[in-house]
Amino acid sequence: MVDLFGLSGAQFETFLLVFIRISTMLFVFPAISSPQVPMQVRLGLSALLAFILYRSVPLVTLAPGISELVFAVVCQVVLGLLVGFVSSFVFIGIQFAGELIDLQIGFAVANVINPTTQQQVTIIGEFELAIATLLFFVTNAHYYLIQGVAGSFNLVPLPYIHLDPSVAGNVMIFFGAAFTSAFKIAAPVAVALFVTNIAFAFMSRVAPQMNVFVVGFPIQVGVGLIMLAVTMPLLGNVAPDLFANVAYQMDVVMRGLRVH
Repeated sequence: MVDLFGLSGAQFETFLLVFIRISTMLFVFPAISSPQVPMQVRLGLSALLAFILYRSVPLVTLAPGISELVFAVVCQVVLGLLVGFVSSFVFIGIQFAGELIDLQIGFAVANVINPTTQQQVTIIGEFELAIATLLFFVTNAHYYLIQGVAGSFNLVPLPYIHLDPSVAGNVMIFFGAAFTSAFKIAAPVAVALFVTNIAFAFMSRVAPQMNVFVVGFPIQVGVGLIMLAVTMPLLGNVAPDLFANVAYQMDVVMRGLRVH
């Protein structure tokens, strides 16, 4: 193969596969895949990381022909999608916690558009996601993502992957763990609103002439917002541990993708 940009054929193929793996991971991860992050920035960041890392990756020697290269590219896309998807579970869980709070308060009837997914989401759910994204960068948790991207080439060497059956089970376990975290985050507000509803139930029995729905809704909103403000530091305390667990989840999934 003729040298391209001063790279030999093996160097160019190695750089291409490294770039595709990194860019796929970054394009799936919520904190970076948002439309607010320009496409040029995402491509530039992927190219920069690929340029830094590909020199530390053993050169790939593929058989002549386009079929081997295409198969290797598909392997990198599959790995990037799986690892990026797993690393986004923590954000999915935090947003779901906000949606549970919305459901309890009564804000679930008012939706907004999530600019990342272009889907309708609840107000507090989007608020919790925005706070989690800020915490992700403020606590330097994005270093875990970069470490996971760099370490993937040691755990799963280029150019191919092997889909172990355990990968699907691990993905489901991590998905369930994300929702468990969501219930823990939403629990204080949900319990307070549950107790409030029980109090209104007793009041409706004591004073049947009182319109519980008219009186109860603003009180329920007030209690929910106060409890949300009181428990907001909980997210700041829990989020760093959740972000640190992302590195472990990425490691487990990638170990199930390496060729034995």
